[in-house]
Amino acid sequence: MTARKKIVHLQLLPLMSGVQKVSLDELAHLDPARYDRVAVCKCEGEFTEQLRKIGVRVHLIPELERAISPKRDVQAYVALRDFFRAERPNIVHTHSSKTGILGRLAASAARVPIIVHTVHGYAFPAESRWAIKTIFTFLEKRAGRVTDRMIVLNDADAAIARDLLGVPERRLALLPNGVDVDTYAPATPERRQALRQSAFGIDAPDRVIVGMVGRLWLQKNPQCFVRAAIRVTAQRRNVSFFMVGDGEFRAELVAAIEASGHADSIRILGWRSDVPDLLKALDVMVLPSRWEGMPLAILEAMSSAVPVVASDIPGNHHLVEDGSDGRLFPVDDDEALAAALIDLVDDDAKRSRFSAQARSKILASYTLSARMEKITAIYEDGR
Repeated sequence: MTARKKIVHLQLLPLMSGVQKVSLDELAHLDPARYDRVAVCKCEGEFTEQLRKIGVRVHLIPELERAISPKRDVQAYVALRDFFRAERPNIVHTHSSKTGILGRLAASAARVPIIVHTVHGYAFPAESRWAIKTIFTFLEKRAGRVTDRMIVLNDADAAIARDLLGVPERRLALLPNGVDVDTYAPATPERRQALRQSAFGIDAPDRVIVGMVGRLWLQKNPQCFVRAAIRVTAQRRNVSFFMVGDGEFRAELVAAIEASGHADSIRILGWRSDVPDLLKALDVMVLPSRWEGMPLAILEAMSSAVPVVASDIPGNHHLVEDGSDGRLFPVDDDEALAAALIDLVDDDAKRSRFSAQARSKILASYTLSARMEKITAIYEDGR
């Protein structure tokens, strides 16, 4: 019998946001008879709970930090290197920027045979602080040299990897994210109405429900969502807004909502484990991010036949076609976002048309099953 290959996925935080869900989906769809699956992250949380439920072994490295901390970063590098040396994995697969840099360099020092990295959107090119941008560019170049296969989710990130970081074309794999189209599928009208009541407490069939799913932090720009929601609720009385997620901006957002006088129409639900059902009950989904790779939140919404209004950035505009299956608006322009939302709120037929187009696009090009065939090929022989 052929020995199982040991694969280690490296993440930072144990939240169940998009990046972690990518790892969870990939590990869940690997055959446990062929792969010994291990995951590394900073601490316990919903992500580690879900990993253990599918039989993935979890190792914690508390020295991992999102913020730059030279002392902790060196400690995290040493801990990762020593763990890889002890475990002797066949494959290390890292995710995101800082954790990806530390993990790839540590895996190289430990002589791991295959090092794979997924870029979930480059943030450093837009960094305004020259020193930070220079440091991350240098480190990304250094880590890129030891990466056997770099997975990019869109053409813009492929260009950055190739032209700015010097990653050879032969090492790049343009591989969009995929979604489980059975889990994220539209509900029947009867089921949808029941979910509107159970998930959001809304009975009125003519009330439009707008949602945002994501971490409440800088990248996702939740302030733009709240500002636009306040604009819309001041003009339309038949709209309710819900934010699914949590993060460092929650208190600030709650204060802004309460000060607006629209707290009955704009609510923050926190992290939820029933996102597939929540999406089925939405009329519109919003993603106002400042940067993205290829957000699962958009894929999951579109697969659920929910039209998406998204910021016009790489990653988002690769998925949403303005005026065909959703709407795009300039980054951080809450006035434009509000106008796009009012356009959809007022036009049931347009929402219905966008919904059908969104679902069809996902079925044609963004299924998880197709993506996993290509991921497995990379794990097997690096192609």
